[in-house]
Amino acid sequence: MTPALVFFAVATPFCLWAAWTDLRHMKILNVCNGGLFAAFVLVGALALPLDVYGVRLAQAALMLVVGIGLNSTGHMGGGDSKFIAAMAPYVALQDAGVFLMILAAMSLFTVALHRGVGLITPLQPALTGWKSWNAGGKFPFGVTLAASLLAYLTLAV
Repeated sequence: MTPALVFFAVATPFCLWAAWTDLRHMKILNVCNGGLFAAFVLVGALALPLDVYGVRLAQAALMLVVGIGLNSTGHMGGGDSKFIAAMAPYVALQDAGVFLMILAAMSLFTVALHRGVGLITPLQPALTGWKSWNAGGKFPFGVTLAASLLAYLTLAV
């Protein structure tokens, strides 16, 4: 099995969990973020050479610092910031540009899909208790982040 396939298998449940809770509650739980990162720490140590593993952990640390900065200035939610840090080691450094393109495309797609689903009249009663469809101008960016990571890992496989 390739590292990309292993990472896809490990990350998928955490990505689905993050997307679900962000849609439903406008939160990504710390236990989800911690689980995604812990899964990489365990699996990455077995799947990657030590030097690559170290770079990937450094990516997570850097993204955590950047995320804390963005959160402290009100530009990003805390759960999103921590999720970015937890998912950062799953992306190969040389693929950062490709991942950012996926993220940009997925941002447009998920915002349009989320807004579109919210406008479908027969679905509105089912979405009543879901905070993301009643959050005004806010958007559950965890959906975009999770979808982007899964798309990237799918392409890597």
